Amino acid sequence: MRRTLFALGLATAFCAPNAFAQDTVSDPWEGLNRDLFAVHEGLDNAILEPVARGYRAVTPRLFREGVRNVLQNLRGPVIFANDVLQGEVGRAGTTAARFSLNSTIGLAGVFDPAEAMGLERHDEDFGQTLAVWGVDAGPYIFVPLMGPTTVRDTVGRVVDSALDPLRWADFDDADTVRTTRTVMTALSVREATLEAIDSVRADSLDPYVTFRSTYGLLRESAIQNGPADVQDLPDFETIHSEPIQEAPNAPAIIQTPDASVLAKAGD
Repeated sequence: MRRTLFALGLATAFCAPNAFAQDTVSDPWEGLNRDLFAVHEGLDNAILEPVARGYRAVTPRLFREGVRNVLQNLRGPVIFANDVLQGEVGRAGTTAARFSLNSTIGLAGVFDPAEAMGLERHDEDFGQTLAVWGVDAGPYIFVPLMGPTTVRDTVGRVVDSALDPLRWADFDDADTVRTTRTVMTALSVREATLEAIDSVRADSLDPYVTFRSTYGLLRESAIQNGPADVQDLPDFETIHSEPIQEAPNAPAIIQTPDASVLAKAGD
């Protein structure tokens, strides 16, 4: 998966004020995508948002941060594989070191001692790898409960799933573990994006366009391993649960990783 199989929001952030002017995502299937977006909003209002609010209400922030850390750590092998495929030897070394340290000293990833040692977290996925290889993004797609994507990134999700060791691991209750990870990733991403999505629904003139334009900006930023004319871009898996305060002069909009979401989410 690119950020998360259930990448509802994938990530949250605030775009630069001219974000809509930078909306260059190809959307030849906009009519169908808008219908699917409406389905997504209905499911979110009825199921995902209430569950996410309940999760926040009954769990302390420290617990939720530990869950996000574990989910991010589980993405380590996929991130490492994509680092290597992109020829990023240094980043691959950082990913391997982070995974080793956090899986041991960090108690299976609950804590992030690697960050304190100067090994900063980053994310990679096969959609980004394809972009580095020169593959065009292709048409934009909005998938209910998964969120914004493109043809290229959809292929990337499939390949990332194949690269994930947990997908192929054979042990007692393996299916239960995989299902739990998928559910907790979706729940963690949605809980982390509560305020951002509320802001979109309250303030955006066209939430559909907000999703689309921001997705394009964040994916471009991820491909470049840095900002792409976007202010304050967190990755979805590091977003905290409190209301976002960054970029006070920018419109509040949902943005995708994950993601990253969701994903951040979010492989």
